[in-house]
Amino acid sequence: MPSTRTARHLDVLALPRVPLTFSAALVGRAAYALVLLPLLYAVTEATGSIALAATAVAVYGATASLLAPGRAWLIDRHGARPVLAVLIVSFGAGVAGIAAASLLGAPGTLLIVLAGLAGACAPPLGPTMRVAWGRLTPDDEMLRTGLSFDAVIEELLYLAGPALAGLALAIVAPGAALFVPAVLVVVGGLAFVATPTVGEMSVRGVAPHRRGRGGSLLRDRRFVGLLLPAVVAGGVSGTIGIAVPVVLADRGGPAAVGIALGVFAGGSALGGLLFGAMRVPGSPARQLVVLAAALMGVTSLVAVVGGAVGVSVVLAVAGLFFSPIMIVAYVAAHAAGGEHRQNSATTWVNTGHNLGGSVGSAGAGVLIQAAGAPTTLVVVAGVVGVLLAVSLVLASARPAAEDASA
Repeated sequence: MPSTRTARHLDVLALPRVPLTFSAALVGRAAYALVLLPLLYAVTEATGSIALAATAVAVYGATASLLAPGRAWLIDRHGARPVLAVLIVSFGAGVAGIAAASLLGAPGTLLIVLAGLAGACAPPLGPTMRVAWGRLTPDDEMLRTGLSFDAVIEELLYLAGPALAGLALAIVAPGAALFVPAVLVVVGGLAFVATPTVGEMSVRGVAPHRRGRGGSLLRDRRFVGLLLPAVVAGGVSGTIGIAVPVVLADRGGPAAVGIALGVFAGGSALGGLLFGAMRVPGSPARQLVVLAAALMGVTSLVAVVGGAVGVSVVLAVAGLFFSPIMIVAYVAAHAAGGEHRQNSATTWVNTGHNLGGSVGSAGAGVLIQAAGAPTTLVVVAGVVGVLLAVSLVLASARPAAEDASA
């Protein structure tokens, strides 16, 4: 058995079919980290309106997030290979269509519609890759290590993506820059679809459509209990994104904010690596509650520390708990989805996180405006405490079958 953290991750990467499957998925997933900034500037340049550009970005994000469970359901019902292939080509064509339309000076309404259509077709490459880890790894420990590595790489993608997009925008027109993610998603996505691992998912993942197994996962109290900490993690992240700029407005300004949020992401990446190498006792439900409580508890210190350095240190420590929450949630979702609903289960974790982030950002903005950042963090901590208590109760509930036989 590998004895060090590095050896464990290298051991996972050395498993048969992992390098090909993961690298192909990674190329496709990189497109998502490169879309938003060029999209914002492309619509702004074409229409001269930042409001229309922000609307296009919001519509893209809304359709991508809110329709994700439906796309995952299609994969679980019809198989990964055919559904992903259609979504990949449609999404690539949609992004390329936005690029071409913006370069031609299309009206804002058309660009917003195209952004919504592109988001609606966004292929769930990340959730499908996380399902693939279950087929690529021989046991639960290797699965958790693979998922931790996946989470860390995803963090790094979203750190590097906007920076690379910014560099590209300094060289080429925003519309032209949008062709890059369009190409990446098609090349990487179709290479991922062509791998034997996805082929097996297409054959083995098609469920015999029995009504008893086809209901929504949200009807399962235990699954909802496992999902709530991912919602909390998104909510805390969204709150940080609004509160930190306010806290540091007179203590370093935008530069200090960028550093503080960057070290949060860096702490999250490090936390994922460390967690993937540890054997943590306790059920997934208890692990999730403890990790989410620690994330909120440390983050709350932003309300009392002084200066950019103090805030950065707090966020670096808080970040250590962020990726582990998502790792445990994905592992738990992998088990909860069973053989036939794994894509739906892992996608709900993503959707829950995104929903929490949106609510956290909006709520933090209202509360900060009314009562200031320190009070906002206290209120959010109270809400998080209630959600985690509910999570523990729901995740500990007996399955319906056991209730019926009692």
